[in-house]
Amino acid sequence: MASVACPPIANKSNASSLIDQKLTDELARQCGYRWREVKLGPGQTLHHFGWQILMGNVTCDAVGHHANGGFTAAAYCQARQRLPMEVLSAVSDRIIATLLARFKSPQSQWHGHRVFRIDGSSAMMPDSPALRAHFGCSSKQKPGCGYPTTHLLLLTGPGGVALDLICSPLRTGDMTHAAKTHLRLEPGDLLLGDGQFGGWGHLHHLSGQQLHGLFPAHHSRKIAWGRNGDHGCNRRFVRTLGYRDQLVEYRKPAKRPTWMTAGQFAAAPEWLLVRELQREVRVGGVRRKMIVVTTLLDPQAYPAKQVVRLLGERWLIETQLRSMKTTMGMERLRCQTVEGVRKELLMYMIVYNLVRLLILEAAERQKVPPERISFADALARLRHGSAQVAWVDLEVVPLRPDRVEPRVVKRRPKAYPFMTKPRQVLREQIRRDRKTVKALA
Repeated sequence: MASVACPPIANKSNASSLIDQKLTDELARQCGYRWREVKLGPGQTLHHFGWQILMGNVTCDAVGHHANGGFTAAAYCQARQRLPMEVLSAVSDRIIATLLARFKSPQSQWHGHRVFRIDGSSAMMPDSPALRAHFGCSSKQKPGCGYPTTHLLLLTGPGGVALDLICSPLRTGDMTHAAKTHLRLEPGDLLLGDGQFGGWGHLHHLSGQQLHGLFPAHHSRKIAWGRNGDHGCNRRFVRTLGYRDQLVEYRKPAKRPTWMTAGQFAAAPEWLLVRELQREVRVGGVRRKMIVVTTLLDPQAYPAKQVVRLLGERWLIETQLRSMKTTMGMERLRCQTVEGVRKELLMYMIVYNLVRLLILEAAERQKVPPERISFADALARLRHGSAQVAWVDLEVVPLRPDRVEPRVVKRRPKAYPFMTKPRQVLREQIRRDRKTVKALA
């Protein structure tokens, strides 16, 4: 993806200028929200909320200290609860529109298509009854010994901009809300994802909205090649486009996918035309075969080698999730209500996109692709940068195409046993042990 020209981001180098308070108040009025003239109106509350997330989701007490004691932590918490979700959504949509406007030129697109990525993840929350009842806990943990966990579905676009972040109960599949994210896309856009998104239902849904999909073939699907191959009863060969490159049709399944409505399923055609291709790719210095399924049917407009190379960029959403969860601290949320969790996640997305704005500005000034700018360095610039300094170059990540990093943890945890009983049961056990020791003394 080519770097694009970005207009200057005024006053975004200072954390106190993250969100324009007057504009937020105006957006709140447009949403129909009314409030008294107090210290923590919607603009002021959102300003402090953004600072809180920017600094690593610090405590509400820290926000009060940052405001020089202008309000208590309890008052700020109540102000956050009063702040309507519509105001946060309006602010987020404005930032997203600003980001996407920078990618209208053909130079920032792939063969005339804007490229988006989708993937699922999760985040832990405090162990409150409301969150436990709504989101659920991992079945691998005993009752009372784990934390509620939310399933997340993230949609990102050009330049790494986050367009949608849907939270739902833990036992929710990635495909459950995938169709909702399509509302953020426009005809002609191209969506990348993992093998879970390459099934008949999702490909049909994309085609019906004049969208395109590019996904690796699911590991359970057996792919045969050519007219004489064994394609099974749910696939049929159409024609060959080249070596290990073919058009096939997928049969509509007998059972409706749970995320599709009965009307959508009934109106769907019996067969869906897709393209399958296979190429060898080099991953970490090792050659492996990659099988791809896509709705990009024209082999002349979309050569097989370029299609497979583009699918390799799907991995960028993994690094974007890492930036949100590990670098920004979204792995562990703080709010103890369902509505509070949704606001907290949306605020994470707002701050994340503000970092992306800074990255695009740095990429233009330093004449490198946006993917080469360090997210951690841009985040540190927003956290600690001075408004009096016009500009400081951000760190450029070196190119490491054959880098291999095992997904392991080096730092050992403390040598405490794991929690296998609820905390109250463990407390009672300690009290009984102490009474026994005193009785024997």
